[in-house]
Amino acid sequence: MANPVKHKFTPESLAALDKKKVEIIRENAVRLRADDLIAMCDLDLAERKPAIGASRSTSTTRAPARSTARIGAGTSPSRTNMVVSGYHFVGEKDYGVIDLGDGRFWTGSWTVPEANVDQSLTAGAYLALHVSKAQPSYRQGKIVGYRKASGDGADAIEFLVDAAPKSRAWVGASSGDAGLKWAKMRDED
Repeated sequence: MANPVKHKFTPESLAALDKKKVEIIRENAVRLRADDLIAMCDLDLAERKPAIGASRSTSTTRAPARSTARIGAGTSPSRTNMVVSGYHFVGEKDYGVIDLGDGRFWTGSWTVPEANVDQSLTAGAYLALHVSKAQPSYRQGKIVGYRKASGDGADAIEFLVDAAPKSRAWVGASSGDAGLKWAKMRDED
């Protein structure tokens, strides 16, 4: 077992720095495997988050949550005027998850077209994490934001989720590690 990396940072000292410096500190913390500092930086960066629904790139090098499935952009004729209202992902329990301690958490990265996520966010979509398709979700809630996960591919997304206690059953017919719940888009009046 590795010894914890010692550092001088506190939430207050990170808050006094500009965003770019916190991102650099986080990169170094990832390289050094200083998990407590990574979590502190993630919390600081989340508190500086842009308006809900806005994409933001980060300089994270964290390993992706075991995702190889690519979710289509929903442009087929059968998906016209449809939106993804629920995302279900299967992976190792809590791999890549960062609990912010305030009822919200960041997921690991998943390969999802940003256009789908933008529409889903507007529609009030939820997300559910599973260890297997046969078991109810162990983490779930409403998607309240997202960010692109740099280094994990063009469509790698990390979701910010407002946690909810009620587990959800698997949704989706794919053989991969992602299942989608589709809903008709509401008409804008």
